[in-house]
Amino acid sequence: MRLAAHAFAVTAGVVSLVGSAFAADLTGPEIKALLSGNTVYLETTAASSSGQAGNAAIYWAADGTALFKTANGSIMHGTWVIKDNTNCTDWKERPGAGCVRYDKTGDTITAIDAASGKVRAKIVKTAAGNAEKLSP
Repeated sequence: MRLAAHAFAVTAGVVSLVGSAFAADLTGPEIKALLSGNTVYLETTAASSSGQAGNAAIYWAADGTALFKTANGSIMHGTWVIKDNTNCTDWKERPGAGCVRYDKTGDTITAIDAASGKVRAKIVKTAAGNAEKLSP
């Protein structure tokens, strides 16, 4: 009986450590480091700011402006700001898009709508600067 209780305690501790190592929301400073001055390539869902699923890219300029090449190739532009542990973007073409939090599970970072909890996109890769040479 004592052996079973010890095995359970060890298993519970390992599961707890593994779970915390595999999933975590990024903090405000981590989000800023990930986005600021970079182009982020995404696989978007219908819950994305553009409302379209597919491949997209967003250039998050360090000055707080953003350019979003949507899955259909159109360009959205707006401004972004980090609030607590979320990224809030005001797209001129789609006002009221709200804020997203970023969940990191292993090597995968997922953008999740802060209000609804719906997945907006998965980050595929990042590149320094305006890698796509996006313009409004």
